[in-house]
Amino acid sequence: MDVTDPWRALEDEIALWASPPPLWLRDDDATAATPALTTLLDTCASHAVPVCLAVIPGLLESGFVPWLARHPAATTFVPHGYAHTNHAPPDEKKAEFGDHRSAAVIARELGAGLRRIQDGFGDHARPVFVPPWNRLGSTAGAALRAAGYTALSAKATKGAVTGITVIDAHIDIIDWRGSRGYGGDVPILGALCDRLADLRKRGEEGNPTGILTHHAVHDSAAWDFLGTLFGRLGASVRWLSVDDVIAAGR
Repeated sequence: MDVTDPWRALEDEIALWASPPPLWLRDDDATAATPALTTLLDTCASHAVPVCLAVIPGLLESGFVPWLARHPAATTFVPHGYAHTNHAPPDEKKAEFGDHRSAAVIARELGAGLRRIQDGFGDHARPVFVPPWNRLGSTAGAALRAAGYTALSAKATKGAVTGITVIDAHIDIIDWRGSRGYGGDVPILGALCDRLADLRKRGEEGNPTGILTHHAVHDSAAWDFLGTLFGRLGASVRWLSVDDVIAAGR
């Protein structure tokens, strides 16, 4: 990885591919019409990049659905937990759907969250579960299919999930342990470059790579990165819809 020009290093890796690498975009924590979400949707639309918007069902504000109807249609909506509430004890990492509550409560919230997204977004809703903090316990994992989900999207999912497709995100552009803003070109582009190189060397060029964003906490550097990523890579990559990603994962 050339740390003096990480963009050039990424482009050099992409040039080694026989066809454009498939990428997809997931953005978390949507609840309401905000200037930041407008910026995200407008940026994606201007570059024809589909976005999978993970919406918190229990915090969905009135007016959000009709507001979204005025924006481009290359957006799909999936449940992001239920209320994005931490149920883990203080000595454990945060989790809403870890193994900290009864199976009945977990199943009820899984189903209620999906129904609320489907009722609100209709044909643009997808039965893809995105657990808050990207953490999922075995109880929720075993209950997803019965609750109506066909896919799970977290980050580096570990352990078994029953009867559904896993379409994890791979590159989170936010530095959660440090600035809580954009993570920087060298680490973010380096991780993307390493991921693509690994797929190419293993002969898995058809395996999509998920980019994870959080519009509500983006600083100016994060927005600059997205615009540059979409514009600079252009036709050298393929931006997939979540439907395309699920199909590739089957």
